[in-house]
Amino acid sequence: MANNPYDEMFRNIARLMERILSEMPLHDPRIIGFTIISGLPEGSPYLDPSAENENEGSDVEVVEGDDCIYITAMTDARAEGAPYVTFQKNSVTLCTGGNEETVIDLDCEIDILHSFYNVQHGVIDAVCRKKSVPGEIARS
Repeated sequence: MANNPYDEMFRNIARLMERILSEMPLHDPRIIGFTIISGLPEGSPYLDPSAENENEGSDVEVVEGDDCIYITAMTDARAEGAPYVTFQKNSVTLCTGGNEETVIDLDCEIDILHSFYNVQHGVIDAVCRKKSVPGEIARS
């Protein structure tokens, strides 16, 4: 069987998950969801998640990659109405349930037609495709 170049990475992820699960409390552990993003895009600043930020206490996480901006938020299961995301040219509006909406301003223009979101197990994940600059080679 040929070696897959990602075999080592998947072995490392499996070891990491085993370690996380072995250190969790024995009473009803749950993993709701997670995203693995390898490395930072060139020239992007390092964001220290332990540092205080303006969104402290917020249930919204925004991570910018080379081609996409990833937004993750917890939904409110007790609220009336389904959670949804509305994409605009330079912002995203999140409704995590009920009537309350959160507007997230973006530093770049996004491709609205190719952006999407998913709601599963109390978590809403939005993927905002960055709009390609004319003449730039789009990655996939």
